[in-house]
Amino acid sequence: MDRTDHTGRPERSGQNSQIRRRPPVRAAGGKAPGKPFKLNYRMMLCIAVLVCFVLALLFFILFLVRGGTINDLNGQVDTLNKEKETLTAQVSSLTQENQSMLAGLTAALPDPTTAQTTSIEELIPQLTEGVYVVYNTGSSLQYLSVPSGYLQDRLAAYRDDSASYAAAQGDAPSCTYYVLFSDRVIGLAQGNTGFVSMDRAATGTLSTTPSGLYDLVASMFA
Repeated sequence: MDRTDHTGRPERSGQNSQIRRRPPVRAAGGKAPGKPFKLNYRMMLCIAVLVCFVLALLFFILFLVRGGTINDLNGQVDTLNKEKETLTAQVSSLTQENQSMLAGLTAALPDPTTAQTTSIEELIPQLTEGVYVVYNTGSSLQYLSVPSGYLQDRLAAYRDDSASYAAAQGDAPSCTYYVLFSDRVIGLAQGNTGFVSMDRAATGTLSTTPSGLYDLVASMFA
């Protein structure tokens, strides 16, 4: 027979007396609550090591590529330096040959003629055929007719070097040498100064003159 416990609920004997368990309550969304997620530290460590290895490999490859590029550039620099040394040697050799040839040409010039006047203003109109160089010794005027060829070409190159002529303030200095062309007179003083007269006058406005022109004319009277 049924018995009632002190709680007021009937007790059943036998198998029917077993208490029926409630089915587990499902979590929201219809899923039963599972075990909490546990981090797999070993797997994370492996992934981290793999990432570090890939990064190290990339840096190593970049280092090799960069090192190869630097070696190529260094090789090109060495080649250019050798070519520069070769060109410098060639320029030096050509300069020496040019100076030797110039010395030979100036040495072959005849002795300068001493003018009958000491006035450059009077001498210039007398020298009209060809190219002449004049040396003012201080007590006399000496002149040479420059033969056609290398020396005339050099003087013409200096004449046409317009970038080397720049007008300055003041009158022309007292010139030591003069170059007489058919269309102009160039007066030369030390320090690459002088004048250019387009009407073959004996003086003019102060101007700069090409570097080397003074020495070239001076060598003709040496």
